[in-house]
Amino acid sequence: MKEQIDTKTSSTRLLVFLISFLIFLSLGFFMKGLPIFSELAQNKQAEALKGNKKMESQELEVRKEEKSTDAKDTAVLKTDKGDIKIKLFLKEAPITAGNFKDLVSRGFYNGVVFHRIIPGFVVQGGCPLGTGTGNFVDPETNKTRYVPMEQTKFKHDKAGRVAMARTSNPDSASSQFFIDLAPLPSLNPGGVDPYGYAIFGEVIEGMDVVNKIVKENIPSFPGDDGSSNPVKINSAEMI
Repeated sequence: MKEQIDTKTSSTRLLVFLISFLIFLSLGFFMKGLPIFSELAQNKQAEALKGNKKMESQELEVRKEEKSTDAKDTAVLKTDKGDIKIKLFLKEAPITAGNFKDLVSRGFYNGVVFHRIIPGFVVQGGCPLGTGTGNFVDPETNKTRYVPMEQTKFKHDKAGRVAMARTSNPDSASSQFFIDLAPLPSLNPGGVDPYGYAIFGEVIEGMDVVNKIVKENIPSFPGDDGSSNPVKINSAEMI
């Protein structure tokens, strides 16, 4: 008798649960069909799609920027004597080459001259004052940007190597650079300086222009490494 009552009670409870579940399910479909809930769902879906498109757009811009950055690794200096193309070692010297590339992109070198010319040694430029005493001052911070010494696998073993000029402080390079006119092992680490001078690029076209600058230079006075007829970098750009 007791078992029959328990069985009947269990059946009743199961029936009540099933009825309640069906009512809840029906109510859910009904609520979803109401305009306010339908509109909320649509808005939520629209926001999600908008967010996804925004993310996709940002990712495309990043990829586009990276592709553009990778493609442009050659600087062209357009001078009074002709063009000089410099291949930047962006992978091997990312800090030093990256600094030079940024300055070119900013237009910093436009109008700057080659202020130091030593036959058989180097041609040097990049000083905004034209005296060899100036550096790049970041307009956002109003402070001079210095580039830390960066050692690479490259050596001053041939004409056309491009490196940063600096003081005796290895971390004092900023905007001035020079082009080797011959193999200069004395500028490698352990030469005249224990750190050497950081190479960040190489002239791939226009070495004849560099030699012309040297040949036609007129020193300010005999024995001077300055120039009374300095050659100007009319413009510089990345290609």
